[in-house]
Amino acid sequence: MENVEYTIANPVKRLLAYITDSIFISIASIIVLFVIGQGSDLTAIVESSGDNIENLIENLVPIIQILTGIQLTLGVLYYGVYQAISNGATLGKKLLHIRIVSIDGSEFSILNAILRYIVNAISMQLCFLLGLVMFFTSYKQALHDLLVKTTVVDE
Repeated sequence: MENVEYTIANPVKRLLAYITDSIFISIASIIVLFVIGQGSDLTAIVESSGDNIENLIENLVPIIQILTGIQLTLGVLYYGVYQAISNGATLGKKLLHIRIVSIDGSEFSILNAILRYIVNAISMQLCFLLGLVMFFTSYKQALHDLLVKTTVVDE
């Protein structure tokens, strides 16, 4: 980080912001699921499956696929677009007074935010292993930060 002084955000604050944002995204996803009419089918699916867990799983797969698509779409909009236009901060980051900055001081762009979200989503699917890299780098950068040359700082 040249010519710019920041206090690197504590990884625990980052994790708490991520959990907070995940709750926001989950609630929004469920609301969208019900608005598009898929959520109302849940009770009928559970009742029609009876005690057969295989039928229940088979009947829930389409709804889970729709919910996953909703979450990915909302994720790109929230972590990508909103975060980039909100000075590098999601609602969770704002609550914890942290934000994302580019290491070299350049603007944190929407493209970087979307790429960061995609890499973050993939790394979280790998049981947080790649995300845990932040505990071992000098700027406390996770893999998605390293790839797009960003870090998270205290405000």
